[in-house]
This record gives sequence, structure tokens and C-alpha cells, in this order.
Amino acid sequence: MDDLIRSLTALGLTEYEARVYAVLVGIGEGSARQVHEASGVPRPRVYDIAEGLAGRGFITVRRGNPHVYIPAEPAVVIHHLKSAVDAAATAAVQGLDALSLDARSKNSPIWYVQGEWSIRRHAESLASGVTRDLAVVCLDYREIGEFARLIADASREHPVSVLLPNGKRGIRKPLGDASLYVPKPFCTFFQENIFEKIYCGPIPVDGSAFLLDYIFIADDRVCMIVYREDGVRNAVVITLPFISCVQRQFVNRMIANADCIDGPPGDGAGLRPSSP
Repeated sequence: MDDLIRSLTALGLTEYEARVYAVLVGIGEGSARQVHEASGVPRPRVYDIAEGLAGRGFITVRRGNPHVYIPAEPAVVIHHLKSAVDAAATAAVQGLDALSLDARSKNSPIWYVQGEWSIRRHAESLASGVTRDLAVVCLDYREIGEFARLIADASREHPVSVLLPNGKRGIRKPLGDASLYVPKPFCTFFQENIFEKIYCGPIPVDGSAFLLDYIFIADDRVCMIVYREDGVRNAVVITLPFISCVQRQFVNRMIANADCIDGPPGDGAGLRPSSP
């Protein structure tokens, strides 16, 4: 019984709430006196605890003299408690990430991000902070599903350009009102020394292979580069204007020499051409 009570309190119930609910599940239904005798919860407290559990849908009350308390199905109660814990955990992580982003932006113009969760949260923060426009470089459209909602949401409020250096292969989902571009060859130096060597394949450095996945650029002021090092995904966020502005100008140059494409026929994707 003690282990069960600890598990229920870990899910958000108080000890008395856990004892009252567990006893009711054990006996099927009962009056305040019966619950008190089986749980050890003081009888005067059983009444208000039972009313509180009833208000959350965890028990029902059959009014009478005395009242009889009937527990809801454990699976329903546990699902509700687990959902509340998950929601609280998500809100806490987002709040802490926001504090971390704010602190980092004040203290350092460049910082590293590790872990898929943190990468997604930083990308969401970048997109939600856009005030003018957002540019995205995606090396393989088949991988963009994880950021599709983020891009679509941003495109409802601001211009969004998505550059696809490897073409439109794998396009299946809409990206809202974002404009999609496939770059064409341009300046020989950039084509051979930057585009083909950096954007289109792995870069070997000291025995490791670095592969570019995405570049997000918000308003020329924040640049987030998502990459893989020996298959492990990381990211770097840069607010240094010398770097973010240069990255954006390079992306703008590729867009200016790109073909604007539509989505696949009949999918209703809303991938419409627009002027570069």
C-alpha cells in the first residue's frame, strides 16, 4: 500500500487524496466512516478530500445519509494525472528554455545546442521571434516534417522563403504560405567552393564528418545552423551580426538565382510561386 501511495503522490495527488482514492478502489465504494477506518485519514478530512476528488472527476458521490463515495476507473484517473504531469513538464521546459535563451542572448553571441528537444525548442523560439521575415535552407525536404508546422505558422504572419539545394524531392506536406526555391548555378567561386563543398555533402574534419541539415535565419539577426557530427545532431545559434547578415545575404543571392516551385499536383499544399 505504501508503494502505491508514493506512486499516486508522484503523479500529483496529496497523501490523503491518494489514501482515500486507493481505499475506495479497494472496497468498491464506501461512506466517510468506512474510508476513515480503512485509510487512516481523519474522518473530518475525508469529507472535504472526497468532495475535492469528486470535483476533479476522480470519484462520484451518491448523496444520502450517509453519502457514499464511488471511485472512477483507475485507468481514467491515471491517464488524467499523467497528462497533467506531462503538460506541467512541457511548460516547465519551455519556460526554462526561454530563460536560458534570454540569458544566453545577453551573455554570448554564439552558443551550442544539443539534443533533439532543445533543438526544436530553439527553432520554435527563433521562428516565434520573427518580426520581418524568415529564411530556411533545407538540405533534404524529406526531413522537414519536424519543422513543417513551425514554418507554416510563421508564414501566416511574415514572408518565409525555403531554399531546397537538393531539389523538391519528397515534398508531400504543405508549408502554409512559404515560398519554396530550388537554386540554380551562379557565381563560380561560390558554386564550387561554398555551395558544392559545404551545402551538398559531408565535411571531414579531424576524423569526424560534419553534415549540414538546416539553416534558419530570422530578420538578419539570428542564425541557427543544425548539423550532424558523425550522425549525431547538434546546432549552433548565432546572434553575431557579422555572421548572421553574411549568411542571409548568401541565401538571398541563391534565392535571386533560384526557381520558385509549386507543390505536387492535387495535394492542395498551398506551395505557390512568388517573386524572389
